[in-house]
Amino acid sequence: MSERTIIRIKGLAQVVVVVIIHLVIIFFLDLKKGEWEEVGGLQIALTYCAPVFLLYATCMRSLKTKKIRYNLIWLLTSLLPSAAILFKIKEIAGAEPSEPVFIELHFEQGYLELMLFFPFIYSVIQLVLWVSMWIMILSKE
Repeated sequence: MSERTIIRIKGLAQVVVVVIIHLVIIFFLDLKKGEWEEVGGLQIALTYCAPVFLLYATCMRSLKTKKIRYNLIWLLTSLLPSAAILFKIKEIAGAEPSEPVFIELHFEQGYLELMLFFPFIYSVIQLVLWVSMWIMILSKE
């Protein structure tokens, strides 16, 4: 097999591992309740298409450098901020307001957060990672 094919397989494997870790965290935090029974697989696939594509693109960028340091940066940036966001979503979903408010937002136990906020924030994180990797790589050349 060519080197390019091996890099693509490594990239897909790493992306799958990151996605599985995110799914385990979501399952562990029990964020999927309420309206999730009505959500179809197509809607979930469409929602997470851009973040997963950006995750794959940044992974490929880190693998093409052939340096472990870039791959480790990719892995940490892909897991740590998003795990913190998921834990914060769990905290927000279970919290009651401490004082009376004019408008009270009550989330549907993770539905809105996982179908809107999390994919958007994760896409922004991956875009920032993409740009920073280009800057790091170009500054080394």
